Amino acid sequence: MRGRLAWLAWLAVGWAAAAGTALAAAIETAPAAQVLFSVPEADTLEPGLIRADWNYTFLRGNHHDRVFNTDQTIGTRTNHRKTHLVAWRLRYGLTDRLQPEAEVVYKAYRQHAHGDGDTHDRFDDGDFERLFAGLSVQALRESAHLPALRLRGGVLAPRRAETENIGQETGFDLLASSSKAFGGVRLFSSAGFAMTVGNRDHPADSVFNDTLISKGHGLRTLTYGVGAAAPLSDRWQANLELDGRVFDAIQLNRRIHKSQLTLTPGLVYRKAFPRRETWCGLGFPIGIIRAHESLIHDTDYFGVSIRTGIVF
Repeated sequence: MRGRLAWLAWLAVGWAAAAGTALAAAIETAPAAQVLFSVPEADTLEPGLIRADWNYTFLRGNHHDRVFNTDQTIGTRTNHRKTHLVAWRLRYGLTDRLQPEAEVVYKAYRQHAHGDGDTHDRFDDGDFERLFAGLSVQALRESAHLPALRLRGGVLAPRRAETENIGQETGFDLLASSSKAFGGVRLFSSAGFAMTVGNRDHPADSVFNDTLISKGHGLRTLTYGVGAAAPLSDRWQANLELDGRVFDAIQLNRRIHKSQLTLTPGLVYRKAFPRRETWCGLGFPIGIIRAHESLIHDTDYFGVSIRTGIVF
């Protein structure tokens, strides 16, 4: 009996060691972690491959700003918001270093607003938040001593109300993204700058007594981010990302400055095939938005993000 127990114990130890070795080998041979929620990846597709991404994000938060009342006085409005962001991204491997890219982001929100005089208002709205087309180049390929580096430039298409001449005008967008593997963990970083010119927040209408002319403003956006992705098995991957923005906005015909910082932990399931890969991920963005001027204030927000995609 004791011999049988000893034999079973040695068999269990051998099975555990073999399973651990197989799992380690699976992690080492798994595709490089590259699926992130907010920080742009630094990879370039192989020639002829297409990558399609779909990302949905839901956020909740409160928003306090100063607005024009109907009698042209300046009042305060508090909005309790639910925001929906849907992003479509498409990339194509043109050569071993070049890839054209396109991105469309649609933003919709529902707000319950409380204004001066205890007025209440509930309204929905939606519009394209971003229309981008560009080209990226793989400036550096990852090696034992160097990280991967991808540089991208492109154009932001106008998304404004033609009848009122308000909204975002034409602009440009520049981005640098880098990544490097350290053991089983891959680290990411990115920095970008975008600018649109001639933006307006209301029509040039004499009803605005204090601002008869709707001024055109150039709006700038600086983005930055860092992230880490670690394989949990041959298909599961854990993400942790921190991304921020410092950007301009228009409020009461003035350009103001805002900043945003978001932490996104997440979990991604990936499955790889020869020259094809699919993934689905769930992230939880947690952030704070604040203004550098007193015209606007946003409180903490939290939400959920779903990302799916395919390379084929």
